[in-house]
Amino acid sequence: MLVAICDDSKTDAEMIRFSLMDITDELETVWFSTGTELINSIRNGSFYSLIFQDIYLEKELGMDIAKEVKELSPDTQIIFVTTSLDHAIDAFKVQAVDYLVKPCTEADVVKAFTRVTMRLNKQASSSVVINAGKDIRVFYPEMVIKLESDRHYTVICSRNKKTDRVLINFSEAAELFGGKFIEIRRGLLVNPDYIERISGATVILSDGSTYILPKAKKDSVVAQYTEYITNRAAP
Repeated sequence: MLVAICDDSKTDAEMIRFSLMDITDELETVWFSTGTELINSIRNGSFYSLIFQDIYLEKELGMDIAKEVKELSPDTQIIFVTTSLDHAIDAFKVQAVDYLVKPCTEADVVKAFTRVTMRLNKQASSSVVINAGKDIRVFYPEMVIKLESDRHYTVICSRNKKTDRVLINFSEAAELFGGKFIEIRRGLLVNPDYIERISGATVILSDGSTYILPKAKKDSVVAQYTEYITNRAAP
């Protein structure tokens, strides 16, 4: 697991790093003294499973950095580390998994890391692994907006604006994702979490794409979506 520590205090960053080293040898940590360096690293292709993000940096606000991280890498988990509780509510608006107040102890870091590990393990247990030729791809159904057939390939569109064209038959991919996905038309499955609305015979998705329902599919799709919404709203 690759972990980033974004903190302008080397002393505080070292405390976190040493605390993590006591947990497992399977972690690699990278320290960034500025958010700009962290963001550039992600843009250059680095993926961090977890980031310890200081909120009060010398010339930057960690909350802004975290928002940009989530836009670039939605699967990255964030733990805020700061001297004040002032931003606690805002922290969870950007889906932070924890909020540590300095001076934090090794026990605080370990507890926070354990919560992240539990979340990542839960995600992994619900992941879809596709072995396509020489490539092995891992997808999380809750992150996938839609699957679309493209001859011998399947195009998988995720909410992080990422599109993967995978060498796998559409019917095989559909079976792997299974469950709640709704077949809008032949060769197109949509995650109902990302349906903005159905207007007449038009399905509007959260990514801005729209699809006209075939007459033969309209009643079935509307019924499935209505059932999904009803079940989701049930206590």
